[in-house]
Amino acid sequence: MSNIQIHYYRFHKQRHVDAIPASVIPYYDLTVVLDGSLEYRVNNHRVSVKENDVILMPPGSKRERLAGEGEVTYASFNFRTDEPLSLPLLTMGGVSKEVRMMLFACNEIDRDREDWRNSFESMTEAVLHAVRAQVSRSGNSELTERILAYIRENYRHPITLKKIAGEMSYSVVYCDQAFKKDMGVSVIRYLIDYRIAKVKEFLIENILSLREIALKTGFAESNYLSRQFRRRTGVSPLRFRREFNR
Repeated sequence: MSNIQIHYYRFHKQRHVDAIPASVIPYYDLTVVLDGSLEYRVNNHRVSVKENDVILMPPGSKRERLAGEGEVTYASFNFRTDEPLSLPLLTMGGVSKEVRMMLFACNEIDRDREDWRNSFESMTEAVLHAVRAQVSRSGNSELTERILAYIRENYRHPITLKKIAGEMSYSVVYCDQAFKKDMGVSVIRYLIDYRIAKVKEFLIENILSLREIALKTGFAESNYLSRQFRRRTGVSPLRFRREFNR
């Protein structure tokens, strides 16, 4: 990939989204959904972009975005490049931890600096490489992908392995074995690790209380969150927050 020319960047945090009327876009639109979901019509086909999904609409696409009801956090890069990009229109689960950290770094770029555009162009390329790597790594079974999608959409709510298995229409044992074969960990271990990653993001933002974070990430209460966080990271959530934001 070479010669990326950034046209526009926007980070939209936890707000309702407005509709975008249908038009043919002259650039690539790379949109990464971190929380909530976006609804598009691309070339007259409806596309739902949910949490942790990535949509890449190439130049010449007829793009329309529908107004949403819930709050959404997403980042959009509009850019041109002289090399065609080999990524699908929709990459489900394409947002890795690396991509999230890159987006937070984008928000720290000082647009008053003379070289701000170079910084955004380098970051755009890095995000594209990370999404491509995520696509390449995905060799999971259909059942594992369905479980991953279910966790991404429902981690805020009480979830048990029995409930997941019921949603998948398979036995508890089969679901856990198939998932562990692909992912290397049990379903519940992955669920807790996923929730802990979300907790870290809220701690880095340094806005919500620990109780509020627990409610938003599926932990029953803040004490249980603290125990699980310390067990997996070796530090308390409050110490993690202090060290990151000092």
